[in-house]
Amino acid sequence: MRPETIDLLCNPYTGEPFKLEDNALVGTSSGQTFTIRDGIPVILASEGLKGRNRTSKILHDIWAFGYDAIVSIGDKIQLNSELRVREQFITSLEVNSGSRILETAAGTASNLFHLPDDVDYFGLDISFQMLKYARKKARTANRDIVLIQADAGHIPFRDETFDLVLQMGGLQFLEDPFRSISEMARTTRPGSWVYIIDEIGGAIRTLSRLPAHRQFAGDQQSALEGIKRLVPQSMTDVTSDRIEYTDFYALSFKKPASPI
Repeated sequence: MRPETIDLLCNPYTGEPFKLEDNALVGTSSGQTFTIRDGIPVILASEGLKGRNRTSKILHDIWAFGYDAIVSIGDKIQLNSELRVREQFITSLEVNSGSRILETAAGTASNLFHLPDDVDYFGLDISFQMLKYARKKARTANRDIVLIQADAGHIPFRDETFDLVLQMGGLQFLEDPFRSISEMARTTRPGSWVYIIDEIGGAIRTLSRLPAHRQFAGDQQSALEGIKRLVPQSMTDVTSDRIEYTDFYALSFKKPASPI
């Protein structure tokens, strides 16, 4: 691993920095050790493998080999609209040259190819098999990226590391969506944006399992309003809108700039 990458990381369960020892990341205070498997750090402990997280990991490890093909076929026969979302929304994001970007639930990193070539891309996913395909695609395209196996509720990066945090899909599969969105906000730099994209049906399913938010799970318009309630109250410019001509929505918010 690059030394500059290790400097950005932290143990998401203790907050401590890491040191590199014998192809593993070791917490400098606790000694907690995470292996680096085929060049991909596995920063995942039992806390991140509960309930829905565990199920999601198992299913996506199984689906990984055919995931891109299934999505492509679905787009062609109009069963899904992921490609349209990427072409219509991801490519329209205002991303400065050299920006450091984190994508949680990165999957096979398809969004990478709709971002500028010169961004510093970090992809996080709970499925190691999905990350293997992401690495293969990046290498084929001669893109230098960093991939890490972890769960979105325990993001292994220091506070205020990224110029943009992105997630497409997967919110409905997270064990604790509140914690995951808070982690996205924590790792975003002041004045920067977080974008969470998912199916509108997924928003309904997410809200329906949260007792205080079930009242918003009745229909699509209500869900678009209710999903904003998962964003930390300290964030600004919170919006949630359907992406035109698709069955997806985009939840976005901005981390307030630091006071001068």
